[in-house]
Amino acid sequence: MCRLKQRCVFIIKSFPICMPTIFDAFYITALAFGLPYFLLKIVINKRFRAGLLHRFGFIPAKTGKKPCIWIHCASVGEVLTAKPLIKSIEKEFDGFEIALSVNTNTGFSVAKKYFEGKRIFYFPLDVSWVVDKAFNRIKPQFILLIELEIWPNFITAAAKKQIPVVLVNARISDKSAKWYRLFCRISGTFLKSLLRKENLFCARTQADAFRLKELGISETQITVTGNMKYDNIVTGIPANTRERLLKLFEIEADEKVIVCGSTFEGEEIILLRVFKNLCVKFGKLRLIIAPRHIERVSDIIKQIASLGLGYAKKSSLDKGKKGAGYKGNPIIVVDTVGELSTIYSIADCVFVGRSLIPHGGQNMVEPAGLAKPVIVGPHTFNFKEEVDLLKEADAILIVKDEHSLSKAITYLLEHPEESGEIGRRAQLAVTKQMGVVNRNMHILREHFLEERTVLL
Repeated sequence: MCRLKQRCVFIIKSFPICMPTIFDAFYITALAFGLPYFLLKIVINKRFRAGLLHRFGFIPAKTGKKPCIWIHCASVGEVLTAKPLIKSIEKEFDGFEIALSVNTNTGFSVAKKYFEGKRIFYFPLDVSWVVDKAFNRIKPQFILLIELEIWPNFITAAAKKQIPVVLVNARISDKSAKWYRLFCRISGTFLKSLLRKENLFCARTQADAFRLKELGISETQITVTGNMKYDNIVTGIPANTRERLLKLFEIEADEKVIVCGSTFEGEEIILLRVFKNLCVKFGKLRLIIAPRHIERVSDIIKQIASLGLGYAKKSSLDKGKKGAGYKGNPIIVVDTVGELSTIYSIADCVFVGRSLIPHGGQNMVEPAGLAKPVIVGPHTFNFKEEVDLLKEADAILIVKDEHSLSKAITYLLEHPEESGEIGRRAQLAVTKQMGVVNRNMHILREHFLEERTVLL
């Protein structure tokens, strides 16, 4: 495998072509093979049609004379993580326009909800002429990329147009680092574009900073500022908001509530089987499932029906429909976005999904910040930092399968005092990590606001 990689590098280096051309060729080849599949998806699934023009560079053009800051967030998680930073930028960079891009439909919906009036669009395809068209329409003064969004043609185009790129909340795994090292070896153009001194990197951890240095990025361009996710964590929900939700879901005071957030395909059926068995033991028990992708709600409903259980959709309850309740419909399926924190607040215990199956986990510090005892599966490799933080505080339960999940939930429900103590330890661990947005803002202010004032 190593020899094959070396041969590929030699072959590609033998051709006197720049990185965008290499990647354009790769993208076009991939598209040629996948075109029938994508065309079918576009026809039958509106999710694939959303933002199609944006993805080809037909983005709302810049209007007015204000300089523009382009902020890119991949999906819902990144939008929510960046929310306090964007709000701070709005206040301090008040002479600038903010343009916000996303990759996913759910990310687009949440961005629209929180940043009304902003130019919000889908991120363009990383094809050189598409990226160039997007840059010409947006005309950014500088770019903020949230977490890990280093697209080769995009980075190269920014360098050609002399636009600084700032990677905020930068995380880079060992696997990603290997790919970027390969890209840098293949192309001097991409390497030069990535390493230019105008670019800045606000890393989440020392490990992320080390991997960035391994790519050749200067130590002077890297600052470990921490994980902004913690600054966005809600540590308390108003009592009247909780009461409204309990009333909406028809949850009585003596009922126990299990909330399963950001669940993925293959997990819901396990959770439903566990819930059905626990209902025999606990009686008044409620289950709230909030899938990672709400497009999967219909599949989840079929699984619920297959086990002979009743359910109510949150959107229906919002419209005034009655019928939720442990006797008839003990399960609530959340088919709305942006409300997970509030829903976590009414839980007796929380399971965070994408972790029973090998997909890397989801944000477990959100319920931890609300002092909820958190359960995750064994597959949390995308959230190692967060899991390590909670493990160190003895504030997380890690299960390996359906049986151990059932035991963990049973323990938490049977021992409310210990459950509450686990939640309090989790909340304390999270609050100690806050203050990252201020550190990131200091860097942005120093490099782009104060520098611009001096130039003026």
